[in-house]
Parts: sequence; structure tokens; C-alpha cells
Amino acid sequence: MNDEARTVIESIGVYLPPGEVSTREIVAGCVHGLDIPLEKLTGIRTRRRAGQTEFAIDLAEKAVQDCLARSAFAASEIDVIVSCNISRWDGRNQVFFEPATSVRLKRRLGLAADALAIDVSNACAGMWTGLLLVDSLLRTGRVRCGLVVSGEYITHLIDTAQREVRDFLDPQLASLTLGDAGAAITLARGSSPHHGFADFDLYTLSRFSRFCIAKPTSEPHGGAAMHTDAIRVSEAVIPHAAKHAHEILSRNGWDDARVHHVIPHQTSALTMTAGMREMRWLFAHDFSDRLINNLEHRGNTSSNAHFVALHDAIQNDTIQPNDSIVFCISGSGQSTGTALYVMDDLPQRLRAGTRAAAAAAADESATLPVQLEIEAWGSALHPARTEPDTIAILARAAEDCLARTDTPREEIGLLVAACTYRSEFLMEPAVAALVAGELGINDDREPDDPHKTLAFDITNGEVGFLKAAHLATEFVRAGLGRRVMLVAGEVENNVTRRPHHLLGIRSTAAALLLRESERDAGFLGFGFYDEPDLARVREVSGGWHDGGRTVCLTCCDQGDVTAVFLECLLAGVRRFLAASGVDLGEIRWFVPSQHSQAFLAGFAAGLGVDPARVVSLDPDTLGNPQSTAFPLAFTEARRSGTFQPGDLVLVASVCAGVQVGCGLYRV
Repeated sequence: MNDEARTVIESIGVYLPPGEVSTREIVAGCVHGLDIPLEKLTGIRTRRRAGQTEFAIDLAEKAVQDCLARSAFAASEIDVIVSCNISRWDGRNQVFFEPATSVRLKRRLGLAADALAIDVSNACAGMWTGLLLVDSLLRTGRVRCGLVVSGEYITHLIDTAQREVRDFLDPQLASLTLGDAGAAITLARGSSPHHGFADFDLYTLSRFSRFCIAKPTSEPHGGAAMHTDAIRVSEAVIPHAAKHAHEILSRNGWDDARVHHVIPHQTSALTMTAGMREMRWLFAHDFSDRLINNLEHRGNTSSNAHFVALHDAIQNDTIQPNDSIVFCISGSGQSTGTALYVMDDLPQRLRAGTRAAAAAAADESATLPVQLEIEAWGSALHPARTEPDTIAILARAAEDCLARTDTPREEIGLLVAACTYRSEFLMEPAVAALVAGELGINDDREPDDPHKTLAFDITNGEVGFLKAAHLATEFVRAGLGRRVMLVAGEVENNVTRRPHHLLGIRSTAAALLLRESERDAGFLGFGFYDEPDLARVREVSGGWHDGGRTVCLTCCDQGDVTAVFLECLLAGVRRFLAASGVDLGEIRWFVPSQHSQAFLAGFAAGLGVDPARVVSLDPDTLGNPQSTAFPLAFTEARRSGTFQPGDLVLVASVCAGVQVGCGLYRV
């Protein structure tokens, strides 16, 4: 990282729900009995529990409010918000799919309408993935400040585990360690070369991506379940994580005397003790006295665990200004990483309840002239009226894409999946991690190997694909890789569960391999515009019906949703073209959202362009491809010879939120 300007945690906030439950109570509530000393093994006595009047989004909102109370930035000054929670349980028996959490938080918090809103899904490494994305935007000068937040209401998994756990080897045992919390951080570029993130490396060991899976239980009582192969996770992750920490510390010249604190993922006392033992063997030094462990009254709070632990350690005077911290990162998928951080005056400000000083403006000079162009493309279609398989069709599309290039797959540094609706209502890990595992893309690498891949999901509905392409561009601009694979896919979840209540989704997948362009081609620019006040126009949630036996989606529309979407999309396109200085006459092809043929006709008429220039993927017959609209259009147009070199293509997407995304692509 650049020592002249580091990214700093400008402020941090945490919210803990008032309800509390003990490990002894949880063990006593197990239907089949559980004769193990869980409290002693895990080090967890109690943990906070929400779910009565507060859920995931509520925990996130209150954490952000706590964070902004000490930030130099007002809510209206936040340039980007990244929501990173695994759980979207935002009501009783209600899991939200659309609108995206980040967009709904914009409305609740009063963020500016043009603040970029992103939903990231990457299991327990979610907040770190969000931090990496914001860091990239800060380093390229695209934003002045960013907000990363996670509200985790996950203790509902305890209810399922209590009904199903039978012994100490049961894969749901880890669910009994969970706790609820919200955490939020604001990030900005610091003014001192001595404070902030000195180094940060995060990647995915996808060979182990199936060691922890969260999805609805198959039992008739309903609810979600998390199945963890704790033994295999420990065997695979702990030695690798310790070696990676050793590698990162060595390359930065940090010896044992430089390390004041070690903050691992807060899972259990057994796991953290094993990690310390591994580090002692590698470093010939015992770091146990520097271990930050807040498990006793927090439990495992999943994607925000590191930051809840950091907040606790600051509040109890353990962490002081100028202290050096090693964060050891892990999350199912399997994501692993290490971050080195040197604290500024945040501990003093947090304990005193004072705001940060005014932050510096964004460094526009940091922006690098990089465009990403499509090197290869592929697609796959799932058979109609059959149970969809997200991982299978995404992997087929990716293989189709890779077959069209000579680029070795180990050169893919980033794999992002844009898919809101996935088979089996999979909650964890990231779909992208599972796809990377199927493809064998850098699925097991040593810490010093130059070829690594970070895999994660963007879950912003149909606009998610364009947001993924935008973030991929910034990722490359920040010097974090040269090849990016984007996979997109949606499935019709209700096709076998509730066939008379379909969303009209085309169960399909597409993949694009992007590289840095050496000519005037590729993605020339992006624009994103949200209408948070219209967030309730369309809401899609999952829930259990028929006494818990059936999990399916419910779509609630208010008014003429198609008309609202079309009006917002046209307004967004006009705004984007005006900002880009592009005339309609310069654009050869238009690829808008594919809600229906009538929608496409309205789009052409609204812009006053020839309908023949508006690409149609036959939505009335085949269904709405949603996030795959542009990659499918590009794939079919290149196969048919419709898109010619030099053609300028406008991509325009709209979905619940209301979110609008626009992009210009030169073939």
C-alpha cells in the first residue's frame, strides 16, 4: 500500500440489542439433549439477541447512527455505502431479497440520493470485502469517504439448531455460538503516512468453499440452518491463516515487538487458542497476551465480529493511539486474509465521544485512465419448469466463457457474482466462492503465491451487474489485478414450490471475462441513481408457508410498478448522458432492462430513438433475464455479428429500490 496516503477508520459505531441469552440456557433448550461443556469450550457465557422488535436492518441503522455521531462526515456527505451482512432477516418470518439493504438504509439514514449503494455478500469476510472495495474507490479518488456496515440478526439459527442438534459432532453445533450485533465504520484517506492500513490482503481458497453452508432447513418445522464441518475448517484454515499473517508481517518488516494486538475472527476459544499456537510455532514467539477476545459476552457476531471486538477493546482502554494491530480474517467460502493497521487518535475520540476533524477532499489526481473491455463471454440456460441450480448454470456459463480465451484461469484476480435469486435460497457462502471452487480458479494457494482470486457477490438486483462492472474497473485501477470475471444469473425460486406465484424470471446465467483495454474500447463510464423514497414500490421477500414446510418468495407491488420503473429509467438515462456529454445520436445500440416488450417500446419512445436500435431478448416469451440482460445481449450480438467494432452501446438497468444503473460500452 502507498505509505504517503493510507486509508483510515475515520469513525466506528456498534449497536448491541438489549436482549441477552446465556450459553447454559441455549444448551438446556436443545430438544435432543447436549451433554458437552459448551461454555467452557467456546468461552461464550452470554450473547445479545434481537428478533423481538429489531432485526438485521435495524441493527445496521443504529450502528451507523452511533458511527456518524463521532464522524467528521454528516450522513448527506457519505459518497458510498456498502452493506455487508449475511442475514437479511428484516422481520418475523421475512427475509428481504429486494430492495437491497444499502438502498433501504439510504432512505432511513438520510444519505444523499447520489451516494453509491452496494450490497456485498461474502459470509464472515463481508465487512472486510466492503472495506477493500471502499479502499479501492478512495485510492482512485472516486470518493472522499465511504461507509461499511453490517447488521447481523443471526440468532434465529439457534432456534433451528436447538431442534436438530444431536451430539457434539453435529454440523449445526456452531450455530449455538452466534450472537447479534450491528457495526459500522467510515473510511477516508488519512493525513499521516504513519497511521491507517499499512497492508491488507484478502483472497478466496475456494477448494474449501463447501465446509460451511447456510440455507433453509429441510425439516418440516422450517427456519434457516447453518451446517459447518468445524474439524475440516480448522484443519484447512488455521495453518494457512497463520502462514499468511507471517508472510504479510515479514514483507512489511513488522517483527513481534511491533505487534501490539492480534484480532482474529471471534469464533470460539478453542479456535483462537489453536490459531495462537500455530502463530507461536511460526514466529517462535507467543502472541497470546496480545490476543483480543470479546467472546464472553458477544459470541460470534459473524461478518462484523472483528469490528465489534475492535470497538470493545477501544472502549475498555486496551487499544491506544499509535498501537499496531494485526487482523486475521476468515470467512466461509473460504476467504482468508491479513490486515495490518496502525491506530491514530480514534481511541481517544471514541472514549471522549468527540467528532473527527474535517477530512481532506478526494484526491482526483489518483485516478488512473483504465478501461475494462470484454475479452470473452459465455452463457448457459437452465431447463424450464425444473428445480434451478445456480452454481451449476453459473459454472457452465463460466466454462463457456473460458473456452473462448487462451488466458489461463489462474490470472483471474477477482470473481464477482451478480445474482439476487439463487437456488435453495442459499445464504452462505458467497455464490462466487462456490463457482470458483467448481472452476478450480486459484482454489488453494500458498500465502506468497502471486496468483490469488477474491470471490464475492453483489446482490443489488438487476443493477448489480453494472455495479459489479464498475467496482471491477476500480479494482483494476487501484492496481489489485488485471483480469476480472463477472458471472450473473437469476433463478425462478418458486417454479416447483409455488408455481402459480412466479416472478417471471428467466433462469439463466452469463459470464464475462474483462481485461484492461489497450484501445478505445470497453466500459467508458457508469452512473447510478437511486430513488429511495420509492423503495416500497416493489418488495420481494422469502418466508415459510404451510406450517414451515414450504419456503418461497412473495412479491408485493404498489401501483403500476412497470410505469414507475420506466419513468425512473428514462430520467436516469437522460441524467447520465448529460453528465457524460454523449449525444443520443452517437449511440448505436441500447440494452435496457427487459421487463416486457411493452417496456422496451416505451423506452424507445421515451428517448425518441428507433426501436430497431433497442436490443430485445424476447422477455414476453422467455422471461426477464434481469442481471444477465447485458451479458446475454453482448453474447448473442457477438455470436450473430450484430455488435461491430467501434459501436457505442448504452446499458440501462432498473430494479426495486428504485435503483437505476447506466453504462457506456464501446465494442
